[in-house]
Formats: sequence, structure tokens, C-alpha cells
Amino acid sequence: MEFKTDNRSLFDFALEQAKEAGWIIDAFTYDLHHDDVMMEGNVMTEYEERFSAQGNPIHKVILHRER
Repeated sequence: MEFKTDNRSLFDFALEQAKEAGWIIDAFTYDLHHDDVMMEGNVMTEYEERFSAQGNPIHKVILHRER
């Protein structure tokens, strides 16, 4: 699963909750548009375009669950 947001508090909360719920975090960044590896294959959403144009960094996490 991939999750992106410009809201740092929400992102930190999501990281904490993901770990507690048994999700495995594969990678994360607090500044997606300045992370070449995490930007590979990125599909920019309308909100992502809007908030990054305002200078807000976009945070992204990639995670999965064991079966």
C-alpha cells in the first residue's frame, strides 16, 4: 500500500498506527519530490499538485502486510 499526504501530524500518526497494526514499512520519505528513488513511478494527484505548488512537502510511505 502507498500513502501520501502533506499533513506531517497525520503522516507521523499513520506511521505509528501502521507499526502497531502489523504493517511492515518498506520505505518512507518526508519530502517525496526531492527523493529520486521514491519518485520513481509516482502518479501525482490533484491535491499533491496543489499542495506541493504551495511549497508543502509531500510525505509518502510504502508498506505491506505479511499473509
